[in-house]
Amino acid sequence: MGLSRRLIQGLAVAPLLMGSALAAPFDSATVRRIIDGREVYIDKQQAKVNQKADRGQQISTGSSRTELLFDKRAIGFLGQNSLITLGQECFRLNSGRVLVNGPQASCLGSKVLGVRGTTYVLSSTEDGGYDLAVLTGTATVGEAAAIETAMAAEEEINILSTYPSLSPVVGLGSSAWGSNAGGTSLGQAAGLVLGDLSFFTPIIQENSSSLLYSYSTGSSNFDGFWGASSEVGYTWYDPNNQSSNTLLVGYDGWQIPGCFHSQIAVGGQIERNRWQFSANGGIPSDNCEDSLGFAIARVGIPVVNLGERSIHLSLAPYVMHGLGNQYGGGRIGVNVPVGNALEMNVYGQYDELLDTVVGGQITYRFATAGRFVRDPNLPSPRQKSPLPWQNQSFNNGQPIQLAVGRQQRVYSDVGEQLLSQAGETVIEAGEEASFNSNGDLIRKGAISRERFSELVVSNLEGQNLLPESHAIAESYKRLYGSTSPSLQAITGVDWMIAAQTPFPRLRADNNLVIPEDKLPKPPVVEQPVEEDEDELTYTYVCKNNAGYYPNYNLSDATRFTTTDQGSASCSGKTVSGSSTTPEFI
Repeated sequence: MGLSRRLIQGLAVAPLLMGSALAAPFDSATVRRIIDGREVYIDKQQAKVNQKADRGQQISTGSSRTELLFDKRAIGFLGQNSLITLGQECFRLNSGRVLVNGPQASCLGSKVLGVRGTTYVLSSTEDGGYDLAVLTGTATVGEAAAIETAMAAEEEINILSTYPSLSPVVGLGSSAWGSNAGGTSLGQAAGLVLGDLSFFTPIIQENSSSLLYSYSTGSSNFDGFWGASSEVGYTWYDPNNQSSNTLLVGYDGWQIPGCFHSQIAVGGQIERNRWQFSANGGIPSDNCEDSLGFAIARVGIPVVNLGERSIHLSLAPYVMHGLGNQYGGGRIGVNVPVGNALEMNVYGQYDELLDTVVGGQITYRFATAGRFVRDPNLPSPRQKSPLPWQNQSFNNGQPIQLAVGRQQRVYSDVGEQLLSQAGETVIEAGEEASFNSNGDLIRKGAISRERFSELVVSNLEGQNLLPESHAIAESYKRLYGSTSPSLQAITGVDWMIAAQTPFPRLRADNNLVIPEDKLPKPPVVEQPVEEDEDELTYTYVCKNNAGYYPNYNLSDATRFTTTDQGSASCSGKTVSGSSTTPEFI
């Protein structure tokens, strides 16, 4: 009876086999990357990157590991001391372990392991059997005809086109700061409150592991103070240590009464295990007298984990240059993310030039595509966005769904129905099973939280990100109700968050000016006192009191002038006789 049913199913799906499965036979596997040495071989000959192995050949490893591309339909990570044999429609794991992302079948004895939207880990056992763990999607083990038919009903896609991508992001918020420096400070804006608008735009993305982006901000208090900043940055994920790295160059300009300030900005940041190490600086490019150049280093310490993100305590020494002098100082701050949308930070700093400065910023960010990460490996959720044109769901009941230009993975119900009818063994995400050497099921059960993390970390450590790396992290969160920092780092979730989070360049960092009361005072120039041309003067001659003039000419007598007749006196003046009085002439 069972045989008759299988024959009927085989005849019913023969057209599908001819039109789909046979149209795309398994041809080759390409070595894309070799890590942990060079011990990767094709038919026992040392392999090179980009070298292909055809059906019938064997790929093996010693102490090294390798990344394989199966005909652009799937990506595989072959572990250490492992060996696979390539067949026409499937590969056979002879020893070791392999992780596969994508619709690539594997032979288990006389049975076939088929997948749909799946990342699985297959390991060989000492007795010739197999252990299978499914991280995402669904895997099915059964007779070759039924499995091949079900997989033939799936849509043929290029696995390299299914990497997630980051969406453009708009930010709305406000920033404020003040200083107790004498006089007016911080751009003559003590206590200034600004409204902020920002735009994050991905320019070029590659395999969810590198991104060229632009980030622009504008701010104003709508009363004479305004500024704008723009930067172009490159950020990438390093699989060797799961770090996120960023370099940027930008321009800042801001208007204050008296002068328009501008500067060139440069910076860089490394983030690993949620620890952040960054440095940035600004070089003035204006002729304003109160311009400041600066350089600041920052260490961000994760103090409290909030799911996918953390509260950071930041410590930042800095140095400023202006008026021909150097001024050192320090800053301490706290950054609090509320999900991926809302972010708040406060800080305080001190130095000899600006004295004490305190400030803060709050920003609400939303993705223009409705999701910060567009992942074709995940179901399209109902869109949640403040934008009117984003308040509709792409889940419209149609068999094919498209969202913001990204190709969606479509799974056919035909294959699922055939497998259900055939009574094959189905293993869902979060489950693992053991099979004997013939492919018969021995046991099946749920994967523990610790086991799931161990499988991900041991297989992905040091490897490039998979198209379903983000989906693996989401699968873990769905299965166990929480996130894992180590799993987030190794699946690139931390990198995707860091890539679309603005570089920590607050306006108080890059828009500093010398306080007005600290600028050099111009020299005081004394004005000459002008004499009053109408002022009268009086001329006197000194005579003796005997009533006669001495024997000298009047022109030789002692004479003097004064503007006050009441103060005229001959005291101390040389005149013949012992007593003299002044006489007006």
